[in-house]
Amino acid sequence: MERLIDVQTLKELTASSGAARLDCPSQRRDLSGWGDWPIGFHEEDFMRLGTLSRYAPEESTLDEYHPGGTNYWSSNAPIAPRYYPYNQSTVWQCVGCERIYLRHNDDGAYHVASRVRLVEATLIVDAAHAQNGRESPAG
Repeated sequence: MERLIDVQTLKELTASSGAARLDCPSQRRDLSGWGDWPIGFHEEDFMRLGTLSRYAPEESTLDEYHPGGTNYWSSNAPIAPRYYPYNQSTVWQCVGCERIYLRHNDDGAYHVASRVRLVEATLIVDAAHAQNGRESPAG
């Protein structure tokens, strides 16, 4: 079973990675908001640390959390682990610069796109969700 990373642990991982200032290929692209997995990125350059997913994708809510008027693509959108797409994301660390990234598969109508986003500690919020991130109450 994969390690479940809670909000506090995500903040701690990100705080310790924020000091990394090495010139690294992962820093050559602005990933402050969700974007496609860059062609130049190699999965072996990243270490999978765990998941934010508490439930299977079909059980997870698709509700998003944007109290400040942001949207999915916004670079300043809050990172709220009980809400989509964070509730379906895995946590990765770049082995070169040690920065923390989130990844998830965006299942569109006609294709699946691998998305990635740099985690900024100041954007992580422990926002409550009525069903704790589940689409409907457990029954």
